[in-house]
Amino acid sequence: MSCELFKRLTRTVFKIELSFLFLLSTLPLLTGCNPGSNPETDAEVSDIPAVPVQVAKAEVVTLHPELELVGTLIAVPEQTAVVSPQLGGWVEHVNVVEGEHVKAGQLLAQLDAHAAQTDIERAQGVVAEKTAILHRLKRGYLPREIEGARKDRDKAQATLDGLQNELTALKDLLDRHEISPVTYETKAKAVHAAEAALASAQARVSLLEEGTPVEQIEEAQGLLEVAQADLEHAQLVLKWCSITSPINGIVTKLTARQGQFFDRAIPMVTITDLSSVFVQLRVPSRHFAQVQCGSPVQVRLDSFPGRTFEGTIERVSGEADPLTGNVVVFAKLPNKDNVLRPGLGCVAQVALPEVPDALVIPLAAVGDNSGTPVVTVVRNGTASETVVELGAETSQFVQVTQGLSAGDEVATAGGYGLPEGCQVRIVDNLAAANAGK
Repeated sequence: MSCELFKRLTRTVFKIELSFLFLLSTLPLLTGCNPGSNPETDAEVSDIPAVPVQVAKAEVVTLHPELELVGTLIAVPEQTAVVSPQLGGWVEHVNVVEGEHVKAGQLLAQLDAHAAQTDIERAQGVVAEKTAILHRLKRGYLPREIEGARKDRDKAQATLDGLQNELTALKDLLDRHEISPVTYETKAKAVHAAEAALASAQARVSLLEEGTPVEQIEEAQGLLEVAQADLEHAQLVLKWCSITSPINGIVTKLTARQGQFFDRAIPMVTITDLSSVFVQLRVPSRHFAQVQCGSPVQVRLDSFPGRTFEGTIERVSGEADPLTGNVVVFAKLPNKDNVLRPGLGCVAQVALPEVPDALVIPLAAVGDNSGTPVVTVVRNGTASETVVELGAETSQFVQVTQGLSAGDEVATAGGYGLPEGCQVRIVDNLAAANAGK
């Protein structure tokens, strides 16, 4: 009902039937104000009570704005280990269960190690053999071996001398045609064989007297190193049969079962260090420039009402979402008591750079008029709707960049939608004021 219509109805109140008179007498109490009143007619509607409102003054402060975002807890990638066997094998037994806390080096599962143990024993035998050969070559030849070689040489020399004497005697008989040429040639071949045996014996004596050649020692050393490498590999394969945890953490996923065959590089156990977690947040593009690494973050979860977890922005994504323009950031939260779990939803308050000399009003004072922010300014006991431009905000206050001045009083309760010029009275407690009507 407009003010002008109310005036006309008031002037003709005695000309209306009694039922309408009753309705009009209660109308001011229902509307709570006299819209569009002016000094000329105030006297006629002086019995209309002013609308009670709570107000606050616009003031200049250093504003510490915050950005409220919905996020999700995730594990820190560097603190997650996906454990896979380095060789295929049958699972003999599993030593952990999901949710169990484990230490670095703790046994998670054991693969069948019989083949690996056999390979170690065989490699150990080869190493022992190559070690003995190398020791013998480095030691050199014993005196009795050299003396034996010399005796073999002397024996070969004596054999050659005897055969040469016989061949000389046969030559005279051959010249007198008393023996056949075949007999002579046979003896000559025996002399040649004796000469070769003597040369071999002499070479052996020289070899033993000179000692072991360096190249033979080097060759034996190389063969020993190959055998030792084979042994180390066999021992490594045996070690791989024991699947251990690389980090301290919690078993968050376990796919291994006793008696199951696992091929190499197939994930078996996932270990997550939850001493700290990430909060994944999507920052709107208009606020992206204000969010920096190191910015404080406060996180609340429905699972822990009344409790706040504090952290800082740790990482900022290198690109924005092409559909929304949002940029993903990650805040790191300490998790000393291990109550935070990846996958939980949360609400995060991200601290933005402070705004010095900011003109602020309570958030409750801001209304919406067809998408335009407005406030109800109270001056001289009347209400006036004013369009404002807003800046940074916190959970309680918002910066006004245009439309107000310091000291202006704005309605924080009871003032939304009041007609222009509506009379108001300032109260400390709107609920109490309404209850006292």
